[in-house]
Amino acid sequence: MDCSRLEYIKNVNNDNGVWAYELHPIGEDFQLNFKKGKGVDNHAFNLPKGSFIILSQKRPGYERSLTHVVELVNEGSEDKPEWNTGTWGIFRWVKVHWIADFTDVSRIPLDQKEMRADWGFRNTKAKLLSSPSLMDQWGSIDKLRAHLGEVFN
Repeated sequence: MDCSRLEYIKNVNNDNGVWAYELHPIGEDFQLNFKKGKGVDNHAFNLPKGSFIILSQKRPGYERSLTHVVELVNEGSEDKPEWNTGTWGIFRWVKVHWIADFTDVSRIPLDQKEMRADWGFRNTKAKLLSSPSLMDQWGSIDKLRAHLGEVFN
């Protein structure tokens, strides 16, 4: 997988006690949801097509884990007409490029171990990998992407 387009990390959760998006294999498209909140619609709308997003999630009983790498396949203007008024009505269409092996949870990369920073889990927005909290740990986005290339390949 080409990690040069890794741009964001996003917190995802499934309230049903299972891994979110685990049934979507490599190459499949799905709707990546964003929980409604202040500025979320504008944020989701403006994420650039072609960017890669790492999905980080915390399943009950497990540490926060890196479970997917997805690519934004549409512009926000293409997805917005399908949005609805529900709590999770904001979404962007994404394509799976990497997915964790959910049959062996011991092999799923742990967020804290691999990212080496507390980048924050307080909202549903995608955070830039070049954020100060991550760059304090890595020094440059290229070093972080090289490390993640080892994790995801």
